[in-house]
Amino acid sequence: MQKFHRDLAPATVYAFGTTKHTATVPGPTIEAIYGVDTHVRWQNHLPPKHILPWDPTIPTAMTNSTRGIPTVVHLHGGIHAPESDGNANAWFTSKYNERGPTWTKKTYHYPNNQQPGNLWYHDHAMGLTRVNLLAGLLGAYIIRHPQIEDPLGLPSGDEFDRTLIVFDRSFRTDGSIFMSSIGNNPKIHPQWQPEYFGDAIIVNGKAWPRLTVRRRKYRFRIINASNARFFRFFFSNGLRFTHVASDSAYIEKPVTANETLVGPSEVTDIVVDFSRSKSDVAILANDAKYPYPSGDPVNEANGKVIKFIIIPDHDQQLHTSRLPKRFLEYPLLDLSSVTHTRYVAMYEYASDIDEPTHLYLNAKPYEAPATENPKVGSTELWYVINLTEDNHPLHIHL
Repeated sequence: MQKFHRDLAPATVYAFGTTKHTATVPGPTIEAIYGVDTHVRWQNHLPPKHILPWDPTIPTAMTNSTRGIPTVVHLHGGIHAPESDGNANAWFTSKYNERGPTWTKKTYHYPNNQQPGNLWYHDHAMGLTRVNLLAGLLGAYIIRHPQIEDPLGLPSGDEFDRTLIVFDRSFRTDGSIFMSSIGNNPKIHPQWQPEYFGDAIIVNGKAWPRLTVRRRKYRFRIINASNARFFRFFFSNGLRFTHVASDSAYIEKPVTANETLVGPSEVTDIVVDFSRSKSDVAILANDAKYPYPSGDPVNEANGKVIKFIIIPDHDQQLHTSRLPKRFLEYPLLDLSSVTHTRYVAMYEYASDIDEPTHLYLNAKPYEAPATENPKVGSTELWYVINLTEDNHPLHIHL
């Protein structure tokens, strides 16, 4: 049970945790060190009946009443072997019978042999990813590399280096999570809707929270865990911030800006110097239309994200150091080494009521056999062509 707001009753959620009583939404942040292996045993304790509606007419990890809800965990942004990827078809369930439940588990290996940065883990079961995430199955994962990162002089420590997982949800008056059980194409998909937009903005499990900060620099690793909502973040009092990383890696040099656009599943990493605030309150706000970019404008509810209450900093070791002019340099791609060029077209098939019912890559459904077979060690150039009406980030699974 989780209470998302002081005026709401606790809601039933699905959550990650080391025990039933320590599970939270979002789940615990896993911190890893570069080059040090992490082994996580994911164990499925989900019940047979889902708390949210799901549509059996789309390709789904189907089960019967003797099995629990399918799940599989994907580490988004991780570079690891395919058997630890959390592919949608690698789902597993628990078993229920008259003697009680039998929990099933999988152990995944994350070598953490990649650039330091921000990742996140979440359910990815076929056809259930959306409802399992809406129910709460997500959490942050950070890879640290002290030899590279310490010299950068960025804000550090639990107080000044914060992960903010942001997503939208709707709630019933009894506090439970709301998702419509009526699809927008009832004849073909009675419960499926292409996008979910919630009324309330949730940060680290709380709706419209507030955080007291000192007048000094803070680092915020912001993960957009929404289903379809884009956020264009900015401060209500004009306070600026500096980008230091994007998705799972640092950028080459810091960039200071007034706003930043973050799509679903994207991560932005910023440094905010609250000593430059001209007021004692700063609200991190959002003005991205939904669906982005031509949908409805935000309102009073989903236009506000988190309130910062700024107090004096009496610490003698005030964080006044300047950020370096450059962070990390990455090797440039040699286009002369490209051995193959591919064109990948994303396409939606719309029904007679102009609602999408099928999604294709190069005219092939997800279930079709693989048509692209790149060679290990080769360099390819891909042109991804979005022919749909939707904007959404894309990333590669191994």
